[in-house]
Amino acid sequence: MSFDLVIRNGRLADESGERSADIGITDRLIAAVGDGLESATQELDAAGRFVIPGAVDSHVHLGQLSSKGDMTADSFWTGSRSAVHGGTTTVVPFAAQHRGMSIAEVFDDALRRAATEMAIDYGMHLIITDWRAAAPQELTAAAALGLTAVKIYLTYERLKVEGDQALELIRAATSLGLPVMVHAERDELVSQGRDEMIAAGEFGAASHAHSHSRRAEWLGVTQAIELADRTGAALYLAHISTPEAIDIAKDARASGIAVIAETCPHYLLLDESAYELPMERAAPFLCSPPLRGTADRAGLLERLASGDVAIVASDHSPYTVDQKLPNGPATKFTEAANGLAGVELRLSLLYTAAVATGHISMHDFVRLTAAEPARLCGMYPRKGSLDIGADADLVIWDESPWTVTWSGLHDNVGYTPYEAMDLCGAASSVVAGGKVVVTESQSDVTPGRGRFIPRTR
Repeated sequence: MSFDLVIRNGRLADESGERSADIGITDRLIAAVGDGLESATQELDAAGRFVIPGAVDSHVHLGQLSSKGDMTADSFWTGSRSAVHGGTTTVVPFAAQHRGMSIAEVFDDALRRAATEMAIDYGMHLIITDWRAAAPQELTAAAALGLTAVKIYLTYERLKVEGDQALELIRAATSLGLPVMVHAERDELVSQGRDEMIAAGEFGAASHAHSHSRRAEWLGVTQAIELADRTGAALYLAHISTPEAIDIAKDARASGIAVIAETCPHYLLLDESAYELPMERAAPFLCSPPLRGTADRAGLLERLASGDVAIVASDHSPYTVDQKLPNGPATKFTEAANGLAGVELRLSLLYTAAVATGHISMHDFVRLTAAEPARLCGMYPRKGSLDIGADADLVIWDESPWTVTWSGLHDNVGYTPYEAMDLCGAASSVVAGGKVVVTESQSDVTPGRGRFIPRTR
């Protein structure tokens, strides 16, 4: 049997474990796994390094307008370009509905733009903020096209969905076999915390962290679980920042509620002390929920090791310095764009925080970054696996140490909150759709090459 591409001398790692073997690729698919495979038109020598499935990032914001009117710094093109250089070969961004918008129009628009811009394969989530009369039919049509999940917010005046409207929306999504992703913070506590800081004349970054307290997350997670319990939804808790919230989800799961929790690398490696800096230095670290402290990071690593965290996604929310500081050093915490860029560094950050420290194994690493996100999005085992017949999205992983500089990244943000951080582990070669697109010496990444991967129920 001849192949288009063979990767030789690799240590294969997927969620089931590790083994030494070669991988043969034909017509964009994994065609064979074994020793002594026949020659190919092109060959890569893994030289004893890990070969893992291309990662799936189930939580990225690309080409998306925020509720404040800020367009993300990364388009579908620049964000997917950045992702693949870091070893992520499938991303799932959002079609974002804002008040007064049609679900059908925003979903169709996102798919149209993605088709011409995406460098790698992609799915599409849908943020819903306005459950109007036509919404059930529009959601049904989007699901038929392959929508991966629905996201709702429990806080933020321009985004939140409440009461009977939330229940009706979640029931509709569940009836269509769609998981429901939730930004779970208790709105009353977030609003009260914000108003307290404004009344006190405290407008720095630390006031943002005060507003988005740990307790706001815990009660928000409890509220989301109650909604899932009442509707039978498959609940996906996004960007969990505290170990206690992971425990609340674990207890709910033990009681029979279908709930999984996601965390992000910035909650494992960055520290809330950044918010004590002047706003011009603190703004790049503003995100919601905010960064936490040493004990929180240690607790999240313990939950990774115990298997209580299902997914580590980037929550790539890229905004420029000008968007973070619209009024320069005088910018108030309520005016700054919220979010951290991290899609390209996600794998290296998690490897450094959790694999190199002995908290998780390499097959856990693959489960958290590839297999479980693919399952959540209805793409497994086509994505996130090394099975014969799976898409030939593969990464040769180099465990060597290196130092982050934004000039070495491929996003469009202009800075990185991880500047000068010493990491270990990076993608030395990336195969996407059976084609070698990144090596240590060159890249062949072009817009429009990615394919839409519809959800399979």
